Amino acid sequence: AGTASAQTTGLEEVLVNDTKRAERLQDVPESITAFDSEAIAMRGLQQMDDLAKMVPGLSLGQREPGGTTIVFRGVASSGIAFGAASSSALYLDEQPITLSGRNPDPRLIDIERVEALRGPQGTLYGSSSQSGTLRIITNKPDPAGFASWVDTQVSQVDGGGTGYDVSAMVNVPLSDKFALRLVGFTAEDAGFIDNVLSESPGGTGAFDNANVVNKDVNSEQTSGGRAALRWDVTENVNATFGAIFQDLHADGHSDVSVGGADLTQVRFEKENLDDKWHQLALTINASLPFGDAVFSASYFDRDFHYQADATDYEFNFNQNFINACVSGAADPCYYNVYDFGGDPRGFATNDEQTKITTLEARLQSPGDSESRWGWLAGVFYSQEKSHTEFDSYVHGYQDTGAFYYFSNLQPNYDADNPLAPTETWFLGRYDTELEQKAVFGEVSFDVTENFTITAGGRWFDYDTKFALHQEAPAGFSGSSLQNSNEDSSENGTVAKLNFTYRIDDDRMVYATYSEGFRVGGSNPLRPVSVLPRTYNSDELQNYEIGAKTQWLDNRVRLNVSAYYMKWSDFAVQIEDPQDAVFQLGFVNLPSADIRGVEAEFAVNFSERWQLDGSFSYNNADVAEAASISFEDPNLPPFIVTKGARLPLTPDWTATLGIEYRSPGRLLNAQPFARFDYAYQGESVNSLEGIDAVVATGGVQIQDSYQTGDFRFGLEGENWSGSIFVDNVWDERADLFFSNRWAKQRLSVNQPRTIGVQIRYEF
Repeated sequence: AGTASAQTTGLEEVLVNDTKRAERLQDVPESITAFDSEAIAMRGLQQMDDLAKMVPGLSLGQREPGGTTIVFRGVASSGIAFGAASSSALYLDEQPITLSGRNPDPRLIDIERVEALRGPQGTLYGSSSQSGTLRIITNKPDPAGFASWVDTQVSQVDGGGTGYDVSAMVNVPLSDKFALRLVGFTAEDAGFIDNVLSESPGGTGAFDNANVVNKDVNSEQTSGGRAALRWDVTENVNATFGAIFQDLHADGHSDVSVGGADLTQVRFEKENLDDKWHQLALTINASLPFGDAVFSASYFDRDFHYQADATDYEFNFNQNFINACVSGAADPCYYNVYDFGGDPRGFATNDEQTKITTLEARLQSPGDSESRWGWLAGVFYSQEKSHTEFDSYVHGYQDTGAFYYFSNLQPNYDADNPLAPTETWFLGRYDTELEQKAVFGEVSFDVTENFTITAGGRWFDYDTKFALHQEAPAGFSGSSLQNSNEDSSENGTVAKLNFTYRIDDDRMVYATYSEGFRVGGSNPLRPVSVLPRTYNSDELQNYEIGAKTQWLDNRVRLNVSAYYMKWSDFAVQIEDPQDAVFQLGFVNLPSADIRGVEAEFAVNFSERWQLDGSFSYNNADVAEAASISFEDPNLPPFIVTKGARLPLTPDWTATLGIEYRSPGRLLNAQPFARFDYAYQGESVNSLEGIDAVVATGGVQIQDSYQTGDFRFGLEGENWSGSIFVDNVWDERADLFFSNRWAKQRLSVNQPRTIGVQIRYEF
């Protein structure tokens, strides 16, 4: 956390406010990794996947399109899940912006600090902080003085395109009480995946993909900015109002076809992605005689759209029809609904609108209090509303056997008034609303000068609404027209207890028991589905011991922690096992055990050399075998064996960084160099026995990989420049195997990238 200063042999101190109060990182008895603005720049951190390489215990599920899942310490039940609450939270300043399975990815421009809080944060941060919280904290306006900078970057991807990144900031004191901070950026992340020529999946020669063949199809263009106004109302009260927006457009999807040539995909339809969001926020801080108060109000609005090639997906359905109906294997044959004509071609579109309103007020004991007691109390409210429209299309659908089948099923069938022609063979509309209220607090007591006990708790209340409307095909008013409205409510409490012993000013040990929760809900189901109508919330119990130590006048730092977590009644998504009933729903499995060790270290050998690194070990698996049975004895149960590994999290991770700052000068600037090595161990893409997508492919092992990033540059009084090489030895990493579109796709990392960056401060 943080880099060495050139003026001292001690390691830089980093302030964090994970406990809602600014504290020195080494004084917080929790497992936290923090990067300040200097460390972000030195390591070239720009997006969430950059952070995942550097933080022990943090991993990502990165399916395309745009399906980023944040996982702390292995607490994940599905590689792909639709609709469940996340087990880990993403915060932008004071607001949670967590969206399960499809988190936004704020670009790390003009960021004060990133904090990764590992382990349950349920008492202070709520439901989606069941196993951890990732916080991105922006720089705020400063009335103390004018400041500005411009940063430019150009890069080239091996075998791919050219990218660029331009950003700028200006901080303007408007008076001794007002300051304005403006930030803007635009960037293009170069593409490196080619869509290559192929004939139709059925091999009939009915069509090929020549009209969409192209190079570097996965380039992304991102632009955005921030504006923040600070008002120092009095010496003890200030208010900051901020607005943030980000707009991302991708010309294609960043996954490859498994089994194809290196960095290639086969797509028969145009693919794209658009992700637009903005946030408005007001934060008021007040130092009162009896405590420090904070009030925050935030509003987050996101529009997310993608178009994906669904040709393989629809071909898979059509094969089910051929195998079950044409061969006579099933009678009656429910798969007539997928008679798409033998070699179909089509695509799918997804449009999501999400709005999140958040209010929080908290009061805590004064920061300069000399009392042996410390306390914090707060209230929290949020409302999240989302609307999703998902449509699947088959070209020429109105001429297929499936369309004819539905036309003859129309109620009061009239040959002169058939089903209206359409290419939309499936239409889904989904509306969700989640309202949550909470009261939370912590109290600490210094039993002695060195020994402190802290206890915390959170009471929560959730109300969830879910409405579903499906038509298959569009306009059909018969049995496949589905409407469902499900409401659920839940309340409960979670607790935390911490014991901290400070050996001296530089060393402490601690033991923590903490709880996290993830809210349950209802499964909006078709009437014929055999899945349960509701599923329970699940709870995580964390037992952790750790030590934070500094040695040799803060030239050596070592932090370690070991944990055991029990995940009880955890929810996992499964498919309805009935033929031709494509229905997803959540069920609860008994429990999982998660055991792990994490460590971080830094050594300042001199004013010139620093070494830092981390490692983590995580063993997360099912603790009790489970058999999910159904009322129909002819339906096979879902079997999950004891010891089945939880998905997405590597068993081992490690990082090693070495940084050098020259004592000499070059071009009136100080030369520096840094190399970062990252190892990600083996993981699996899904829970064994459970794969809630259309075409189950079994558990896929995602092999271990290692990458290296190098940066060399000059740092002058008001300028800096650097040359960087990311992924030095051009490693191919298997990030996530996805069965979402029937034929397996693989998300991969970016090949070797060479670039130049120049920054000037005014």
